[in-house]
Amino acid sequence: MSAASTYPLWIGSFFDSKKLPSLVLLFGLVLAFLCLRANARLIRKGVSWWPGNIRRGNLHVHHMVFGLPVMFVTGLLEFAIRPEAPYAEILAFLFGGAAGAVFDEFALVLHLKDVYWEREGRQSVVAVFFGTSLTAFMAVGFIPLGYSDSRGAAALIGWLGLGSVLLNLAFVVVAFLKGRLWMGWVGIFVPVIGFVAAIRLARPLSPWARWRYGPKPARLARAEARAVRFDQRWGDWQHRVVDLIAGRVSGGQ
Repeated sequence: MSAASTYPLWIGSFFDSKKLPSLVLLFGLVLAFLCLRANARLIRKGVSWWPGNIRRGNLHVHHMVFGLPVMFVTGLLEFAIRPEAPYAEILAFLFGGAAGAVFDEFALVLHLKDVYWEREGRQSVVAVFFGTSLTAFMAVGFIPLGYSDSRGAAALIGWLGLGSVLLNLAFVVVAFLKGRLWMGWVGIFVPVIGFVAAIRLARPLSPWARWRYGPKPARLARAEARAVRFDQRWGDWQHRVVDLIAGRVSGGQ
């Protein structure tokens, strides 16, 4: 029995069965991140009825400690057994949830100290953003047209589709490198937005600006002026959205 035949008909009408594990992984990643952030915020507020941090003596056991072994075990089972549906989806969900736990504390691993509520801790949110973006691209956009083993028009359309997807992926990567995170995210699903983000000036603190604008002070000055205008118009709104998702940094900065 094929994997596709084990799904209810309504699932097959909405999703390609080959993409379903990736979609389930994406759901597990996002759900784990949101739940863990909600848990951390309740603990931070000192809500009396909510369980506190896990401690062993003076040791604070972070949730990435649980995420890492779950990622290893589920990844090992997937590679070693290659299970069919629905077990592949179950492993994908567990792997995505464990990845969400690790991504949520990415900044702690990077800095080797607890910066969860510091400004450096926002790097965890960026890591989750990149992780969900890549997963969503693979799940939704990487195989948009399907392929054929024949050498007719279907095969040609398949290769053209693959080329367009890879080109759009390049635009999205450039957008992310330029610090255009929101436009890059939308560009995953709306290719023209990724193209627009890729040709715009980079944010002055982005990797692209550091690599390319050093020898071009005029372009860097234009990028800084445009960033100031953008932040004056949209900066408060962006901070509110990030604070809503991740919580305010220490001191409310």
